[in-house]
Amino acid sequence: MKTRHILIFSFFFAVNVLAQQDKHLSMWNENPSSLNAAAVGVMDEDLRLLANYRMQWLTLEGQPFTTGNFSFDTKVKIKNSFNTIGFGVNFTNDQTGDARIISNVISVPIAFSVALDRQNFVSVGFSPGFYSQSLTKGAQTWDSQWDGSSFDQGIDNQELEYYPYSASSFDIGAGIHYKYIADENGFLKAGISMNHLNSPNLTYFGSNGMLFKTFNVMVSGSKFYPLKQLAVSPQLLLSFMGPNHYYLIGSYIDHELFESSERTNYVQRSFFSYGLFMRWNDAVIASLCYKKGGLKIGVSYDFNYSALRGYTKTVGAAEVLLKYSIIADKRGSIHDRKFFRWKGNGSL
Repeated sequence: MKTRHILIFSFFFAVNVLAQQDKHLSMWNENPSSLNAAAVGVMDEDLRLLANYRMQWLTLEGQPFTTGNFSFDTKVKIKNSFNTIGFGVNFTNDQTGDARIISNVISVPIAFSVALDRQNFVSVGFSPGFYSQSLTKGAQTWDSQWDGSSFDQGIDNQELEYYPYSASSFDIGAGIHYKYIADENGFLKAGISMNHLNSPNLTYFGSNGMLFKTFNVMVSGSKFYPLKQLAVSPQLLLSFMGPNHYYLIGSYIDHELFESSERTNYVQRSFFSYGLFMRWNDAVIASLCYKKGGLKIGVSYDFNYSALRGYTKTVGAAEVLLKYSIIADKRGSIHDRKFFRWKGNGSL
């Protein structure tokens, strides 16, 4: 009961104080365009599809918090240049357990990438979208519904009688992204972005209920060592939403299971990746992924160590990922060794 009342209270009043509901995924780097519009289409493949599902606070009373995400992105090469236009769609559904506070976010990121040379690429992008939030009527219990032994949801609580159950607003974000390709065995990516640029108003009471702007800094890279058949792939995410902050740092170790064939130009490769990350002041995250060609399957688990561990028993969240990447144009050189290697002599 106490947990449910806290969730209802935070839903109506958090928009005016500190806590605001927004998506957070442990395997964020698999879908960077959901955080930075300029990262859409910035890949060696021509098209990517991704589905991600997260369950959080599994040991608390009632239903867990859940986040579902689906996205795709692709790119179009500009004729007679190494420049590209990337675009895609991101959809996220976020639910807060028993109280059923539901956020739906859809965005359409678009980016223009310029090749400074054959190793350095800079892109800028923006992501118009739509943000909605709603409260499922009848999913909560109130003091007025206590009949002496249990809560009777058939009793009219009149708590929300005069208020709407949903709010929605136009939303937009923008960002800058940089990619450096050292050779076929290494690359570095970095980006900054600002989401909720227009501070969407999701009020339920006719007063100020604007979302804070969110500022993100993202850095990732990979270095492959052919003789050891191993790659080190570090990641860093810094996110600031009003007075709230979110830091995640760690690395994958990618172990190549199948060595590239020397007899064919187009080579599908397989990896197991083992990841260990830290979300500052919150959780240690263990992750395991398997990649074969364009298919990637991943799972991660958050071990909570914050002040909430007395309630969560260190159980933070479980997350699963399914991703598929496609190369349609095999004329170029593919440098991202995590999925493919195309040993052609064409342009990027």
